[in-house]
Amino acid sequence: MEKYPVITIKDGQKYFYRFSMNQRIQHFILAVTVVLLVLTGMPLKFHDASWAPFLYSLFGGIKYAPVVHKVNGAILMGLFFYHIFYLIYVIRKYHIEPMKKKGALKRFDALKTVLTQKMVPNLKDAYDIRDLMKYLFFITNKRPDGDEMTWKEKFDYWAPFWGMVIIGFSGLILWNKELFTQILPGGVLNFLLIAHSDEALLAALFLFIWHWYNVHFSISVFPMGTVFLTGYLSEELMVEEHYQHYVEVMKKAGLEHEILPPHGAHGHASHEGGASS
Repeated sequence: MEKYPVITIKDGQKYFYRFSMNQRIQHFILAVTVVLLVLTGMPLKFHDASWAPFLYSLFGGIKYAPVVHKVNGAILMGLFFYHIFYLIYVIRKYHIEPMKKKGALKRFDALKTVLTQKMVPNLKDAYDIRDLMKYLFFITNKRPDGDEMTWKEKFDYWAPFWGMVIIGFSGLILWNKELFTQILPGGVLNFLLIAHSDEALLAALFLFIWHWYNVHFSISVFPMGTVFLTGYLSEELMVEEHYQHYVEVMKKAGLEHEILPPHGAHGHASHEGGASS
């Protein structure tokens, strides 16, 4: 994994390292392919809508649009498998191997390591959702202090991960239906077409509403979040979304005296030195 400074300062502002170049490239490929798949797939699902023929014609109509769709589908499937191997590589090299070298690898440690990765949902996520609901309904005036990866980011991650399994494999079978109908009953294709189409619509709605709002259109980041480009998040957003992790990083860097209070706190006194997190 690339080595970047955990905290960098630009124009007097602190920025905190979040994503490596490898991860950002994966995200870029994912974003481009998914958008192109939506633009070439939705006109077929809503073929009777007035906008569908126009949008489909932008990609070459019936002659070329299916090619664009299949090529991007293949790229996305390749990215999916690459990501699986990327995860295995990272977990093995940076977690399993160090334990092996120290002779500290015990039974079930590998499984425990996988289940405690930062993108795996845990009890804190459940508590944070509960505390957020209490905050939104004015039961408390304290927002939950997010960790390195919040429940929203985990939801962002696992929703398309699950969608890839459904959309990807149903699309692969529909792409090669002549081959697969020699193995599967023809009626299965109808089921797969519905699954592929409806899951794709759900994925598009999730992307354009939930994901884009949280990372680009919310008041904190509008008109666009830049962490997917730079790999770094501003101190203001770290305080707002990842306060627990922010405090840990600042303490590790020896910057306890510069820790800001959580959003909503009145002055630094109530969280002097970031002692409360």
